Amino acid sequence: MQGDSVTGLDSITTPLQRDSLQQQIYNRLFNGLVTGAYLPGDVISSRRMAQQLGVSAMPVREALTRLTAEGALELTSSRTLQVRTLTPENFDEVTALRIANEGMAAERAARQVTAADIGRVRALHKELSRAAEGQETDRYLAANAAFHGGIYRAAHWPLLMDIIKRLWLAVGPSIRVSVPDHHHMATSMTFHDAALAALEARDAEGLRTAIVEDIRTAATDIRARLEEEAGPAPDQQGG
Repeated sequence: MQGDSVTGLDSITTPLQRDSLQQQIYNRLFNGLVTGAYLPGDVISSRRMAQQLGVSAMPVREALTRLTAEGALELTSSRTLQVRTLTPENFDEVTALRIANEGMAAERAARQVTAADIGRVRALHKELSRAAEGQETDRYLAANAAFHGGIYRAAHWPLLMDIIKRLWLAVGPSIRVSVPDHHHMATSMTFHDAALAALEARDAEGLRTAIVEDIRTAATDIRARLEEEAGPAPDQQGG
């Protein structure tokens, strides 16, 4: 995670630098997936993306290959790459892993957090609150990822951060199509407020509880949407 977020959440319009072009393209795609700029089933064309970015196809293909290996993209029968669509069962696995790993990161963050960490998380919480108050869905999703990432970064465990990034990569597109309405934002902000207060108080159990309940509450709505899109199981369909 770059900066104070799950992936840095740097703008998709930021000019590319010459160094580490493949990594920059990967980060940009990663940010888009985590924050819902790409939705489940969206087709990703390396040629079109290379044209949009003004680069050769090679670094784009390398970034897409990496994301495919990480499970964010999948190759279709027509040989095109598309954003992976989670089944309800896939989502249950991701949710269980998120609760375990993000809960662990939150608990450790409360014990390891520095004054500088708290200052950064406060600023991220302020941005998140403004996005929720304005009911700005895209801004809210980016700020939400940044806020959570700021807390987990305070744990100062890079390997755990990498695991959490992978999980957010899997679930980001499904969050975008399932829950970012006014009611969800208001509900989620109660957990975010509690998380900030617990971090400031260095309350490990309180912070873990706020993070876990935030994940579980959102997961209920996301899973319901995934079940709706998946339709009835074969043995439940009429003959």
